[in-house]
Amino acid sequence: MANRRKPMYLNLGCGPRGIQDSHWVNVDGFRDENVQFLLDISRPLPFQDNLFDGVFCEHVLEHFPMADGLAIAREVFRILRPEGCFRIVVPDGELVIRRYFDAPSELIARRGTNTETAMEIVNVYFRQRYEHQFMYDWTTIEKMLSIAGFPSVARVSYGKSDYSSCIALDDEKYEWESLYVEASKFQRPKKRLGIYAEHGQKPGA
Repeated sequence: MANRRKPMYLNLGCGPRGIQDSHWVNVDGFRDENVQFLLDISRPLPFQDNLFDGVFCEHVLEHFPMADGLAIAREVFRILRPEGCFRIVVPDGELVIRRYFDAPSELIARRGTNTETAMEIVNVYFRQRYEHQFMYDWTTIEKMLSIAGFPSVARVSYGKSDYSSCIALDDEKYEWESLYVEASKFQRPKKRLGIYAEHGQKPGA
């Protein structure tokens, strides 16, 4: 990591959306052209304490049981710098259930082929061929992140960050169904401009 530029960010479970930029470290459990390091992220992360300014994790935590999600959050807390931020995007379990009752046809249109029932689509979210292990709502993920040690947990929105635009790498295709959360090691959320914002740049620019 010695050749990485500061500030430094971790894309945790990046898949094909790794950022080709010297400020970013891209890791995943499966090979992809933009994955730099293969890791089992349910195990202790091979990074030193207080290394990263921010960690981005999109549609990853739902693939692990809640106990593993808590262990991952604790590891992220360890490797974040004192003013670091952990941005998490997960499917919103509460939103899926509400749409089952209030907008079932929209649920089918968004995730189905118009041959499924709304309940079949709910099972896609909650099970996804046994790939999904745990669905979060806001109350549950806030509780989990607080137990992991984060003194400040905030609900945010797609493309918006209370920390820095640098870590809002949100994929537009997930906006309709997702819960956006930022957990900080500092007590209160505060706007912190990263090197890209200061120079009017986006990652990879």
